[in-house]
Amino acid sequence: MTDDQYYVKATHEWVLHMPIGLGLCPWAIKSNNKGLINIITCENDTASDVADMVKREIESLTKEEGSPPLSTSLIVCPYVKEWKDFKSFDEYVKSGIKQQLKNDTILEDATLVVFHPKFCRWYGLPPNIGIGSVIQSHYGIIGQKSKQTATSTIIETNNKAFGLRKVKVRFHNNNNAKEEGSIDRLEQYVPTDWIVIPEEQREQFTTRPILPDNSMHQSPYPTIHIINNKDLGSLRARDVSRVKRLNSKRMTKLGWEGVEQHLAR
Repeated sequence: MTDDQYYVKATHEWVLHMPIGLGLCPWAIKSNNKGLINIITCENDTASDVADMVKREIESLTKEEGSPPLSTSLIVCPYVKEWKDFKSFDEYVKSGIKQQLKNDTILEDATLVVFHPKFCRWYGLPPNIGIGSVIQSHYGIIGQKSKQTATSTIIETNNKAFGLRKVKVRFHNNNNAKEEGSIDRLEQYVPTDWIVIPEEQREQFTTRPILPDNSMHQSPYPTIHIINNKDLGSLRARDVSRVKRLNSKRMTKLGWEGVEQHLAR
């Protein structure tokens, strides 16, 4: 077995064991059953080469005739040294690829999802922030995150649907972001990363708990998942939302200990 084959095999086993094995992605189950998951290793060690491969794979998924629905690709990137750091990898996938392909519209046809051994994006609240705490938070305007923040009070921290990833807040009637319009609802569920931590609590901010939800994306090697936007468009928004809520609930119930036990099996 070559190194490239090893990386493909390890990633495929992780896909079967984690997102499929825990039932986190019903669409991945369908894709796998139909043999539509394509896992490839990028043999190059530069970010620009990976971007070129991403472009080719998107073209293959979206432009070529005969590509069946739910076809998807995972590009494993074990050779780019700086991507051993999750933030560097995440930032490049978010904006670096777009910058490199800035004169190309190909990225409009696909959505890129990151997997990484050190994936860490979702945190719980800092120790001294909870129900009754008055905080500054961004708010939702027709489903979008506001540019400014507003004063609010936390009224719920562990919802059955969202687990610890979102908290319920009651906004005070103090919104002056007129250019953005008014807050949709005075009470909203907001992601914990929308909360702006006061200066005096910044030190505790670094100790906020890492949620087990992150383990859903902790693949063996840095990996870029390419999804055809036509497939995403065919899914009902309420079904996608339901899966996200169920996943958060499932991972909260498992906890880190349960995740480790599952991986050990």
